[in-house]
Amino acid sequence: MISLDGEITEVTTPPNKADVFRELTIWVPETGEHVELTCFIHELQKAGLEEGSQISIKIEKKFDVDSLTRDLLKPQ
Repeated sequence: MISLDGEITEVTTPPNKADVFRELTIWVPETGEHVELTCFIHELQKAGLEEGSQISIKIEKKFDVDSLTRDLLKPQ
């Protein structure tokens, strides 16, 4: 699992579905990069997130062993 801390630097409204979604730009100092995420507006409001909010991002890598096995054993 990867865990990154960052700060929301911008909250914008996407051109379509403006009543449903918001786009977040998050600065991650550890990587020196910005990450862009699209979230449901009600989830954003419920969490109280806005520009300047500090957040943590956790990424888990999962894979389907059965699917991987089928791909490996598939005749070429």
